[in-house]
Amino acid sequence: MAKSPFHFSNAVTESLSAGKPLLALESTVITHGLPYPENIATAKSLEQLAIDNDVTPAIIAIIEGIVHIGLDEGDFAKLAELSKHQSSQPGNLKKIAQKDIPMAVTQKWSGGTTVSATMFLAYKAGLKVFATGGIGGVHRFWQESMDISADLQALAKYPVIIVTAGCKAILDIPATLEQLETLSVPVYGWKTDKCPAFYTNTTSYTIDKVDDVKTIADVYHTLIEYAGTDSSSSIVIMNPIPAQYSIPSEQIEPFIEQAIQEANLQGIKGKAITPWLLQRLAEITRGKSIQTNLELLKNNVLVGCLIAKELN
Repeated sequence: MAKSPFHFSNAVTESLSAGKPLLALESTVITHGLPYPENIATAKSLEQLAIDNDVTPAIIAIIEGIVHIGLDEGDFAKLAELSKHQSSQPGNLKKIAQKDIPMAVTQKWSGGTTVSATMFLAYKAGLKVFATGGIGGVHRFWQESMDISADLQALAKYPVIIVTAGCKAILDIPATLEQLETLSVPVYGWKTDKCPAFYTNTTSYTIDKVDDVKTIADVYHTLIEYAGTDSSSSIVIMNPIPAQYSIPSEQIEPFIEQAIQEANLQGIKGKAITPWLLQRLAEITRGKSIQTNLELLKNNVLVGCLIAKELN
């Protein structure tokens, strides 16, 4: 028997054997989203939230060239040690997109997987539901830079249900929705027909509404039945952040525009742009955007758990 290319955590191994529901989680929140020690504490709190809802969490990361599906305590300890020195030694932890996986494995990198990499690895490992923060997409002023996230291609290729707080607010939202339409990726709003925008729970852009997890599970099974697992897209569930944590667009939009202008002046682009913009927004909003980010992550885990249990 060929050796598995993945290292499964003890909890994930047990759940796979027992047929229990699992929920994939990305690891960039640990490696690039928050500073140490808040990053480790947040990741563990999201894990515990899933466990409290009878679902096994599977944080996906690459540690010393090994793809991990779920993290054991020793894995957390390694990531904690690396992230302690991230500000002074930024090369310790890489931001790993799908295209970077072969190099990461070959060169024994450690790092967090983006949406595109997490979706690909979750699909290959047999996981069907993935909760994240916000998906990447078409960046503003894409006509000049052609800056379009690899997340969109992954969404078009891998039949994983992804729960997200919508498009990241820093994106060109109508262009992103149009690209998802072009790629034949079904997009549904969880109990809403308005596209959420990460920090903000609603926009003027209309999407299809779904009100219950049974419908999501039925749509997923039908998608697989007709397309097969090798030619199906993902299903995007856009889950608005609860109203009490939402930042109105008229408040956050001027800060986003300011951050984008500063990034342009400093020549920041490519895969570095999103984490830089999110960090700059945290500074401008004096931490409010981080708190909003944490709340939407929790909210997405909760909805992801409901879907995982229904699929199971």
